[in-house]
Amino acid sequence: MKRWLLPEKGNFYKANLHLHTTVSDGIWSPEEAKRIYAERGYSILAFTDHEVFVPHNDLTDGNFLALNAHEIAVNEATARGSRFQRTYHLNFYAKSRGTALSPVFSESRIVKPSFTAHVTDEMRKTDARANYSTESVNALIRLGNENGFFVCYNHPVWSLQNYPDYCGLEGLWGIEVFNTSCVVEEMPDTTVPFDDLLRLGRDVFPICSDDAHIEPDLFGGWTVIKAEKLDYDAVIEALLAGNFYSSTGPEIRELYVEDGILTLKTDETRRVRVVSDWRSYSAARSIFPVREGEDFVARFPIRRLLDKYRAETDPGWQDSYFRLEIEGQNGTHAYTRAFRAREFSEFL
Repeated sequence: MKRWLLPEKGNFYKANLHLHTTVSDGIWSPEEAKRIYAERGYSILAFTDHEVFVPHNDLTDGNFLALNAHEIAVNEATARGSRFQRTYHLNFYAKSRGTALSPVFSESRIVKPSFTAHVTDEMRKTDARANYSTESVNALIRLGNENGFFVCYNHPVWSLQNYPDYCGLEGLWGIEVFNTSCVVEEMPDTTVPFDDLLRLGRDVFPICSDDAHIEPDLFGGWTVIKAEKLDYDAVIEALLAGNFYSSTGPEIRELYVEDGILTLKTDETRRVRVVSDWRSYSAARSIFPVREGEDFVARFPIRRLLDKYRAETDPGWQDSYFRLEIEGQNGTHAYTRAFRAREFSEFL
C-alpha cells in the first residue's frame, strides 16, 4: 500500500509567504506586487506588511490568490541602537478570507509615520502590546491562534536571536529557513533553529520566502503548496496540514512510502539528505538520485530507520523525526516537513 507524504491528488501552487508593499515599507503597490509575481509563475502571495493588517481579497481571481496577513515586531529595549537590537518578527496569517481585523495589532509598534495612513479607528480599539520576553511573545502567538490566525517565526539570524530567545516559543506553525532579503543583507538563515525546535517537540514547518521590500529581494525562496484548488480555504487547509515543501530551486514531484521504502521524485538534483535527530545513524546518509524517465528518483529504507527508533529504550523514541533536504546542482535546496516516528504506526 502506498502512503503519500505529499498528497497524490491536487495541484501544486507556487507561493511567496512574506512580502512588503507600499502599505508599509515595500516599493510596490499591492497591485504591482501581484503582477510581478504572477508573471514569474506564482499563484499565491501573502501580503505581510509591517504591523497593519490590510486584507487584499480584491486581488484574488481565478489564477491568483491573495492571503491576508501582517508581520509584527517585538523589539528589545537597548541603548546600543537598532542595528544591535534583538527582535522577534512574526507573520500572522488569517485562516479566513473574511477576517477584517488582527487581534495582535498595537499602534505603539508602528515605527514609521507612513504606516499610520492605514490605521483605522477600528484597529485602534486593539492594543496588544508586548515586551521582549518569551512569555510576552507567547501571549501574542496564543492570542493569534485563538482568534483565527497561524504564526510563522521569521529570520532568527537577521533578528540577532540565539537559542535562549526561541527555545521557549510555543504555538508556532512555521519557521523561516531561508529569507531572500536576509541573503541580500548577507545574514542568511540556517536550519539550526528549525531542528532545535523539532528536537524540543515543536512540530513547526520549514518556510522559504522572499521577505521582499526591493527588487534584489525577489524570487529567491518560495513555498510549493499541494491543494485541491486555488481557493482560500483549500490553500489554508493545505498549509495547516503541512501539504507543501519549501525551496530555493529543486522541485519535489512525488513523495511517498511503499513497502517500507520512502521514494522521492524530483527534478535534476545532486543529492538528498535524510536529516534525523540522531547524532549517529548509519542509514541517515546522502542519497544520490538516479534518473528514471523525466524524474530523478531517490529511495530510502524508511523501515530500517523506524526499526532503529523502536529498538531504543528511551520512551520518547516515537517523537524522533526525520526530514528530507534536497540539494540542487547549483547549491540550491528544498526542504520537506519533519515526520515523527509515531506517524508511521503501520511500520511499528
